[in-house]
Amino acid sequence: MLRSYRLRLGAAVAMTAATSVLANPSPPPAQTATANVAKPQYAVERCCSLCPRAADPAAYSGSQYMSDFRVLVDGRDGWLFRTGMDLTTTFDITDDSLHELHRLSEALHKRGIELVLVYQPPRGLMDPDKLKPEQRRSYDFETARRNYSATLDKLRRGGDVVVAPLDKLVDEKKGYEYFFRRDHHWSPAGAEHSAQVVAETVQQLPAFKSTPRKQFTTHVAGVLAKPGTLQKTAAQLCGGGYSMQYVTMYATEQAGGGDGDNGGLLGDAAQPDVALVGTSNSDAKGGYNFGGYLEQYLGADVVNVAISGGSFEGSLLHYLSSKEFQQHPPKIIVWEMPYQNYPDSEKNPFKIFRQAVPLVNDGCRGKPSILSNTITLHPGSNELLFNGGGRILPLVGRDQQLDFQFSDAGTKDMHAELWYFNGLKESLKMHFNQYVDNGGRFVAELRTDRPDYAAATLMGATLEVDPVYVVTAAVTPATSSSVKPTGGVSISDGKTSCSFTLPATSCNFAGANVSSSALTATYSGDATYANATSSSSDAEGPGAPVKVAITDVKPLAVDANAAKPVTLAAQLCAREDAVKQTAASR
Repeated sequence: MLRSYRLRLGAAVAMTAATSVLANPSPPPAQTATANVAKPQYAVERCCSLCPRAADPAAYSGSQYMSDFRVLVDGRDGWLFRTGMDLTTTFDITDDSLHELHRLSEALHKRGIELVLVYQPPRGLMDPDKLKPEQRRSYDFETARRNYSATLDKLRRGGDVVVAPLDKLVDEKKGYEYFFRRDHHWSPAGAEHSAQVVAETVQQLPAFKSTPRKQFTTHVAGVLAKPGTLQKTAAQLCGGGYSMQYVTMYATEQAGGGDGDNGGLLGDAAQPDVALVGTSNSDAKGGYNFGGYLEQYLGADVVNVAISGGSFEGSLLHYLSSKEFQQHPPKIIVWEMPYQNYPDSEKNPFKIFRQAVPLVNDGCRGKPSILSNTITLHPGSNELLFNGGGRILPLVGRDQQLDFQFSDAGTKDMHAELWYFNGLKESLKMHFNQYVDNGGRFVAELRTDRPDYAAATLMGATLEVDPVYVVTAAVTPATSSSVKPTGGVSISDGKTSCSFTLPATSCNFAGANVSSSALTATYSGDATYANATSSSSDAEGPGAPVKVAITDVKPLAVDANAAKPVTLAAQLCAREDAVKQTAASR
């Protein structure tokens, strides 16, 4: 069993025989006087434990990332748990999110594709034996297990979504650690057992019956060192640090040669019948080997397009818009998601699925355009589409979708204003994480999550281009120190944000009338320095205090000769279901 220890040097004091090194007996008088000086003694102490500050919910304020760790507690055997996220007994699956999920499943079914969900359980449910006795008594394990199973059944409601029964892995005496001790990812052991359950589920699908079979073998590939996200947060709050957790790392290969766990899109090569989308739990770069284990237990190739840092939908949207999916769609998509990433009642599921559903059929590409336009962008409001010019087309919201393509393939954010003849207006904002390659493309249905929008006739669309400012911030130790702060700094006005990692000093912030008084800089902290913000006094806690300040805000200088102007091609076309309804009515 791995443990962390600290060696303590102290004066010669009485210690228990189990933890001390005894001094030699008194020397004879012939020896020098220095022999009477007590020799140093050493004691081994368990390390580490959380400081009192970690129990204060206010210590986790300042960013959504920190709030997700509220509140850390020590478990057994060096484990850490987040009381809010890991020890939950409820799972928030709204009827709206189910409706949107089934819309996606229906669109995939029309292309002959089955959707299999891997809804990952929380850490407390899978490793409750790592809670301390008093924590275990207050954690309602049976309620959590019952509600998790009921949630899987709820996701299956309607019969068109397949959900892997990971609840069969819930067992206090299972004999392995499903998760890492101080990290939110599943361990290689948790990945393997989950892959086995998912494979058994996929093998029962009619769509899998004709899939070519292959043999795969898994072997030791080295040692995986995991510092852990919970561990890093504990260090920010309390200073010091835990040791690394080391586990055996595995890799899967096709028996007799060939490639196992296809870690990405395969270009023009033959595509496997099974595709894996998801988060860093599934990404081949993580070292957990979920995709490899899935190939082993399926006995079939899997194309792994999961993306670390892609969040709930990033990997899915990236794959659906790819040439590989459009030209060589799989028979089965396995979608891995941690339970906390599923859009709950505080999120709008329509915002995600209004992008995913039209991408199943490649948005407006290859379809007749009802409205289209290409413009060169300039700061401010840019007119994109207009329903007029002599006659008004019946562009009802429930029947239409939009497809935008920027000439700058690195564009990750888009803000359009959609105007309707009945006076309604929607501010359509779409964002891709930096790790997701969207190629500068954004696709979305017109709004249908409210009846008034669904029945409204579109008048036009404008694109809002906010000016960009370079915001500079400084993080300096409150007292003289030769150790420079490390870690991340985020700049926010409460709605928009940018970030940078030290030793960088600035980031580009898009917004109107940006000023330092309206912005807050938040420093994440590191193993030496405490987290802090520019809007509060020096942080308190075992970490050394720092001062955070926004030192400069200035417009981004644009070199007219540095790059070509950015253009945007906008297209409006009929939704796939609207086209089929129209054809059926003729």
